[in-house]
Amino acid sequence: MIKMGSVEKLKSLFSNSQSLHFKRGEAITNTDDLEHLWFVEKGFIERFQILNSGVIRAQSFYGPGDIFPLTYVFQKLMDRDIYHGPETYYYEALGDVKLYKISGNDLKRAVEHDPLLYKDLLAVSGNRFASNIQLLENHALGDAHKRVAHQLLFYAKRFGKPSKKGTNIPMPITQQDLADLLSLTRETVSVCMQALRNKNLIVGTRDIHVVSMEALQSEAYD
Repeated sequence: MIKMGSVEKLKSLFSNSQSLHFKRGEAITNTDDLEHLWFVEKGFIERFQILNSGVIRAQSFYGPGDIFPLTYVFQKLMDRDIYHGPETYYYEALGDVKLYKISGNDLKRAVEHDPLLYKDLLAVSGNRFASNIQLLENHALGDAHKRVAHQLLFYAKRFGKPSKKGTNIPMPITQQDLADLLSLTRETVSVCMQALRNKNLIVGTRDIHVVSMEALQSEAYD
């Protein structure tokens, strides 16, 4: 599994606030409303944008231990704007989720009191950086089949849990979500997923299990 940075201090800070619960499809926030930071305690969050055509396009996913939106951290603590584009991004629950939120001012006071919180924030930023690097590598692969295998491998390493069938990817992600994320058609993703099942590299449709991490990695890179 991918060893992600520890965020115990941040988790403790956020858990002092009231927990919030959302069900699949419920809106959480958007980048036009930057007043709070959110910590994912349980479940998964989808970040997406709505194009001028009305099409909804998945852009990123967050899981336990992640914080969003990170751009607000740089804005509030370092007075630095990371994103200058006109697009608005929306955050929505992919299933049942448990979140905590704090204001930017509360975060600023906390890091002034305990500068070691910057270490946790750097760890969270590193996790997001790793995810973005993975997407860049994915697009460089070219072949759709390898790209789907590569993305599933990443999620299995990042969020996977051991199961009797191999490694379970607990994200309730759809083929359309994968298609949007990888800039492929849903039909292409469907064909690629079926090919991976035919090779016994994965099992399941919505509840996906990677039978062999090593074999799936070879499929993605060879």
